[in-house]
Amino acid sequence: MLQSVSYRCRVRGICTTRHVRDNKAPAVRRFWRSAGVDERSGKYVVTLDNRPIKTPNGTAVELALSQKLLAWLIAGEWETQSEFIGAHSLPLTSLVCRSIDGLGDATVRADVVDKLLKYFHTDSACLHEKYPSVLVELQQRHYIPIVEWARKEYGIEISLTSDMFALQQTRESTETLRTVLAGFSPLKLAALEKATMSAKSLLIGLALVEHHVTAEDAAMAAQVETNAQTQLWGLLENAHDIDNAALRQILGASACATIGA
Repeated sequence: MLQSVSYRCRVRGICTTRHVRDNKAPAVRRFWRSAGVDERSGKYVVTLDNRPIKTPNGTAVELALSQKLLAWLIAGEWETQSEFIGAHSLPLTSLVCRSIDGLGDATVRADVVDKLLKYFHTDSACLHEKYPSVLVELQQRHYIPIVEWARKEYGIEISLTSDMFALQQTRESTETLRTVLAGFSPLKLAALEKATMSAKSLLIGLALVEHHVTAEDAAMAAQVETNAQTQLWGLLENAHDIDNAALRQILGASACATIGA
């Protein structure tokens, strides 16, 4: 079945529309010569041919002076595009646009916080199998340090179990985390949202955006089960390679987005 999905890219004051057929990303041709960063009215803006980029809703993308590095990283995403914009090749731009167009709304923010807290009650970092030994060892190496950090950082109880259906976190711990997330800036919340959904773990996402772990550490924690299976049965060529690269791109972008935030 053919599906038509509106695709909008607003930049240089121009809104272009493409259609996606068969769920394939549209081919958007590069239309700028160079990307850069300017300081304007006490903010940093990322520019394409000296014109500031905007979100899909048409809002100017402006970054605080403390986010100079982030501004240049975003400019780098655009500068490194080839003839066509690569699918999923603007992860930082995507996070910033999400924070402006979506998470600037208090109702949307509250809904996102509710969604993220659901991950706490099924958090992969809290599910500890008792066998095989290779999986147990990886859980101890990658899960336990993050769980212990979260317990100390937020002063909360965190339950661990080997039974997903038996996992239940306390209301007190959940509400403490709700307060923490409610205090995040829109951009930090956008980064946490993406990291949590990718890692399937709120605790791993928190450790990442709070800069307690690196993107590589977070990826290793998120892939504990996959890595255990690989050690037991071998690598599934191409599929695992693609998953590894995509996960690290997302987690890396989430970590970078919170620099100076």
